[in-house]
Amino acid sequence: MSSHSNPKSSWLDQPGAASKILYSLTALAGLAALPDILALFNLVYHPHPYTEIEEIPVFYGLYGLTAFLLLIAVAKGVQSFLAREEDYYD
Repeated sequence: MSSHSNPKSSWLDQPGAASKILYSLTALAGLAALPDILALFNLVYHPHPYTEIEEIPVFYGLYGLTAFLLLIAVAKGVQSFLAREEDYYD
């Protein structure tokens, strides 16, 4: 006989399933971030920058953040003349 009283209950209905999922996702996120953490401290490889600006420790992160913010600013500016009125299709 099964220990479950309801034969159609899932393992997700058992007590503690949410915490098991949370711990599993946290472990997977940690494993996915491990190469980035090791590269941040130059433990995996020694970078050979092509230009002097690439010698800044967080250059690529700052470059990506700047590009992202610039893209948001351009999109906000373009929105003013590309947006339609709210009742355009009525």
